[in-house]
Amino acid sequence: MTPDLVVGQRFLAAQGAPGAFLVGVTGAHYYGFPSPDSDLDLKGVHVAPTREVVSLKPPPDAFDHLGVFEGVEIDYTSHELGTALRLLLKGNGNILERILSPFQLLESDEARALRDIAGRAVSRKFFHHYRGFFGRTCQDWRAAQSPTVKGLLYTYRSGLTGIHLLRTGECVGDVARLAPIYGFDKVAELVARKARGAEHGAIGDATGFDADLGRIEAMLQEALAASPLPAEAPNADELNEFLVLMRKERFV
Repeated sequence: MTPDLVVGQRFLAAQGAPGAFLVGVTGAHYYGFPSPDSDLDLKGVHVAPTREVVSLKPPPDAFDHLGVFEGVEIDYTSHELGTALRLLLKGNGNILERILSPFQLLESDEARALRDIAGRAVSRKFFHHYRGFFGRTCQDWRAAQSPTVKGLLYTYRSGLTGIHLLRTGECVGDVARLAPIYGFDKVAELVARKARGAEHGAIGDATGFDADLGRIEAMLQEALAASPLPAEAPNADELNEFLVLMRKERFV
């Protein structure tokens, strides 16, 4: 585990993270292009006490913390389990990615069980998340007066993750791993530039990149049309049973 991820573990211990049983690292570390000044995006799932969930004043669906800990900027968000599972069934890629991130700061039988169930819950509904994310990052990049390495990498990442998920059912956030699979050789140099601290550096001639983004957009539509994934999560009942079990265990 890298030093900044160890800092993340110490942050969770100091924060307390009530009810948390899964915290995945997302952001630049998960996307395959961290740099020395990257912040640490921690995205969790927690379980509120069942007595609070069924009360007249239920707990919030999520909570956020943004601050600096041991010199590292940390952005921590956690969703209550019921909310997280409902979003997962709707095709929310943010929830899927935090659950399936290979960088996990908490480990438990419950977290492993959720990762197994979530991995089998992927459906064509996730197209809308990744198509929307890709479209927004494209707009931001094209609208910028000086388009940056970081902005362009976010655009490649969102599109390629969506394409790969629709084609294979596998959720992969690492753009450095995905780019050569789909023939986008320019990405390797962008990742290297960002690692050298050039994430805010201007791109310069964007002609070739615009062509790539148009190709990714077409590939997303093609991946949806040919996707072997079901229209909806095939294991909604299993997700429900997991939630009920967790509620029963926490009726305090």
